Amino acid sequence: MAIDASALNQRSQNGSSTQATAVAGQQLGADGDMFMTLLMAQIKNQNPLEPTDPAQFVSQLVQMNQMQSTLGMLSELKSNALMMRELQGLALGEQVGKQVLVQTDQLLLDGKPVGGRITLDGSDEVQLQLTGADGSSKLITLGRQAAGEFAFTLDPAAHGLPAGQYQAQVITAAKSAARLEFAAEVQAVRLPVQGGEPILSLAGLGEYPASSITRLLGAASSTSSTRS
Repeated sequence: MAIDASALNQRSQNGSSTQATAVAGQQLGADGDMFMTLLMAQIKNQNPLEPTDPAQFVSQLVQMNQMQSTLGMLSELKSNALMMRELQGLALGEQVGKQVLVQTDQLLLDGKPVGGRITLDGSDEVQLQLTGADGSSKLITLGRQAAGEFAFTLDPAAHGLPAGQYQAQVITAAKSAARLEFAAEVQAVRLPVQGGEPILSLAGLGEYPASSITRLLGAASSTSSTRS
């Protein structure tokens, strides 16, 4: 399992966050004591001829309790979120060296076959259009496909596609809606120092947040060959 070194820094920050939460709790208690001191002073110094309505004191106490309860819940939620984020990063670290699917229309070809998946709303004739950085396009026929998802393998050598960056687009004869995903190997996982979800570095695709990963394929992906 390989996780970016920033994950270790984040653990240190998480420890600091825990200490900060404890300090915040102490501050919250101090604020409560200060509130009670001020409330007692207000009661002692009120005009005996025009005493303050007791309902106002009760209302202030209720508001203070609500504020303390809300702040306590926020601190607990933040602590739980940090813990869940680190656990997610550790779990994703197990995917390093394995294949995942990510929804994207960008890919970097280096001569090796690339797997992918297309999901159709209805049965249709499907083509995959690849446009290179120089503006040249290549249409790859995938044939008629049933509604639902189907896997494919894109072989650059078989289709005369030189190495480089490409933008991919699914073209359907009957204009059926289509979702395109590509398979890639996870090279590394990092936890952003500033917080946020784990980031995965995918071979040939770049960096993507964990939420953009649509499926974990494991060591091998199940794909079928394209037809030209």
